[in-house]
Amino acid sequence: MKTRLLLLSILSALALPAYAAKPLVSDVNASQQAGTKLVDIVYNLALDPGQSAFVEIWFSPDNGLNFPIRCTDVNGSVDSNVTAGNKTATWNAETDWNQQFTANGKIRVIATYGDQPSGFSGSGSGGNAGGGAGQADASLKTVFMDVLWYWGWNTNSATNEWVDETQWFQMDKINSSIRVDPTEITNDKWNEVAEWALNNNYSGLTLASDSNASPRTNVTFWEVIKWCNARSEKDGLSPAYFTDPNEATADVNGNGIVDTGVDFFSPYAPGQDTNMNGVWDTGENFTDNNGNNTFEPKEYDDLNNNGQYDSGLTNPFRQGANISIGDSLHNHVDTNSSGYRLPTHAVYYKLASGGSNKTNWPWGNLSPHEYVSFTTEFQAPAGENDPPLSGPTEANRPANGYDLKDLIGNVAEFSESVYDTGAGGGGGVGTVKVQIFGGSYIGLKKVHANPSSGFEDNSMSVERYTDLWNNGPLDTGSPAVGFRCFVNN
Repeated sequence: MKTRLLLLSILSALALPAYAAKPLVSDVNASQQAGTKLVDIVYNLALDPGQSAFVEIWFSPDNGLNFPIRCTDVNGSVDSNVTAGNKTATWNAETDWNQQFTANGKIRVIATYGDQPSGFSGSGSGGNAGGGAGQADASLKTVFMDVLWYWGWNTNSATNEWVDETQWFQMDKINSSIRVDPTEITNDKWNEVAEWALNNNYSGLTLASDSNASPRTNVTFWEVIKWCNARSEKDGLSPAYFTDPNEATADVNGNGIVDTGVDFFSPYAPGQDTNMNGVWDTGENFTDNNGNNTFEPKEYDDLNNNGQYDSGLTNPFRQGANISIGDSLHNHVDTNSSGYRLPTHAVYYKLASGGSNKTNWPWGNLSPHEYVSFTTEFQAPAGENDPPLSGPTEANRPANGYDLKDLIGNVAEFSESVYDTGAGGGGGVGTVKVQIFGGSYIGLKKVHANPSSGFEDNSMSVERYTDLWNNGPLDTGSPAVGFRCFVNN
């Protein structure tokens, strides 16, 4: 029997309140027995006097980003009738996670009053928590979401520098590895899916006039995410975009469920999240709205004003011209879906880097004008004020370090990042726009030749690939804007 080192770290979890105080799991520790696939787990369980709990154990292979694996082959203090005190259990990982290894394992222990499990069904994919029964396109390329360096403001040094923003993947619920279309979606691929969709309860997907290998352009953001859903269902995967929102916000206490209390906590805000780990920890500040000195978070926005939490995500976007989203798409995206999605801004930055870290461009720090191979490797003008090229064209240029083509130039690409342009800028409510990345054959700062089209020119000086973004409308297409998809592994 082969053995691999799991290098487990810990994560404790609270359970859904059912009595005067929640079951409290603390002091979780896990270690692998040398030369085996047995994992020893210890934890402390605090309960109301005379009560017992149902205890379940989950495993994350990606440092707590997702918990897809339910630990089923466990001996010791697990399942029903677990009483309070210091507890031990041993998990046989060979049963639930054989022939795999990770250097970033985490264990989650969930306790619930009574004799039934919590209802947590796992997050992410890659384990025994279920998901779509189909198979994503075999042409997709695997990219590991291991680290993300972004040129930005470092509050500690009070300077602009390369900052580790890997936390963005966790905030966007991106798995530790994803699979990505190697090129922008072509007219041929668009028509293949659209024809299937129009015969399977979809509407509003216009066929491209030419079924060729050029990128599909002149489609709206709404058409694109509807097409992504159709592609998912055609391939037997679960769709990602829904007309009815999930009202959940951040899981600020890390217990894997949506709490419906009254208190607030701001993840990654220095005034409250002092260790900047994205969750509330004992001793950290929070907004105690009922003044009882106990953290009882409200982890949802009551978007339909009915006074309760609604999980939503029951009606896939197949019909109609758009989704009523307010100022963000986030609540309409099933991030646990097995299906196709558009990249978030963080995913785009990772893909566009080609695996190069802390450099202005995938090839290094030379500007496009200085990089002698730019015009042969990228379908875009080298200078900000250079005339446009012809396009779009087929993906016949070299791939980057991730074996992906045209992340820079040819056509810019729709993202999943939709936001109110007035929010956070002191201007109140603005216009809801979608971020578009990569520059185009028209220019590194331009994605539409007509300035009144609603597609805004980038006003920044383009000094690195992370500057290649524009805002655009959700209901208008451009001849210089296309897209590609990814799926979580």
